[in-house]
Order: sequence, then structure tokens, then C-alpha cells
Amino acid sequence: FPGRHYEISELAHALADMTEALWARMDAIESFAADVAHEIKNPLTSLRSAVETISMVSDPEHKARLMAIIIDDVGRLDRLISDISDASRLDAELSRAETRPVPLAQLLQTLADIHTATMKTLAPHIALELPDGDDLTVPGIESRLAQVMRNMIANAISFSPPNGAITIQARRDAQAIRLSIDDEGPGIPEGKTEAIFDR
Repeated sequence: FPGRHYEISELAHALADMTEALWARMDAIESFAADVAHEIKNPLTSLRSAVETISMVSDPEHKARLMAIIIDDVGRLDRLISDISDASRLDAELSRAETRPVPLAQLLQTLADIHTATMKTLAPHIALELPDGDDLTVPGIESRLAQVMRNMIANAISFSPPNGAITIQARRDAQAIRLSIDDEGPGIPEGKTEAIFDR
């Protein structure tokens, strides 16, 4: 059917695309479930060990250390569950949200201005390199794009030396906008460039 040049061909292509998207979604859900199970297993194992041990311990100092471990593990589980909930909610929100034109140049300028106005002593300085006369508008969800950029800038700041320089460059590249953030930190270790995109 896809080789035929009429409505049935368009329908066949649409169904094939939908099937492919559905498989990709199912693979992503399976991968996410495996990640969640792995992340939750570590604090649970530690928690079980501490709980089983505390009833056999009579030394108050040792008991206090075990209680601290239990409290820490419960806190880790609580944070993990909140993160999982946030990730699931974000996936659902993004799948339903409508995109709107977002001027990236203006958004980046605002974030750089906020950093400059609130920066502490010895904090790194941000230099923006934006094209003249182009607001670099893209379709997107402004609050989420701002969140991604804030995270990237915060990451660059945390790895920068005192009084370091962070350069943010955005430019139009064919049908896309290319954004780069360079800092003077140690960089991503060899072999870890793919892992940084894991949940």
C-alpha cells in the first residue's frame, strides 16, 4: 500500500509512523521502569540491612549510627519517589502541551541578566554571543526551555573556577538553532558523554 499514490498510501504511511512511535514509547517506558527498579533497590537493600541489624545491637553508639543510616535511606527513597513522580508528570505534560514561538535570544539574555544581578563574589561571569537582528525564535514550551537552560547554566557555574568565564553562544544553523555553553571546568570525562542524557 505505501507504494500507491493515493489516500490509502497516505494512511499506510501514517499507520506505520504511529506504530513506530508506539514501539519507541514502549521501549522508553520499559527502560524507565528498569532504571527506577535499579535506583530504588540500593537504598532498600541498605535499609533492610540496617533494620535487621539494629534489633541485635545493644551498643547505644552503634544503634545511633544505624538509625542515622535508616533515616538517610528513607530520605533517599522519598527523594527518588518525588523525582520519579516529577519525571512521569513531565512526560505527560509535554505530550499534551501546545508549543508556541519562543524567542531564545531574549530568554538567554534574561537568564544572563539574572545571574549578573545576583552573582556572589568570585562567581563566574557569563558572556553572551547572540546574532544581531535575530531573536532565534523556536517552537516550544517556554517554561521548560528556560528550565533546561537554567540547569545547563547552573551546571557550568558549579564546575567553573572562581572568577571563571562562561560563554553562551546561540546561532541559527540551517533549520535549527545551535546553543553551546562553554566553561573553564574540567569537562565531561572520557566515555561519559552519552551517560549524561540518562534519566
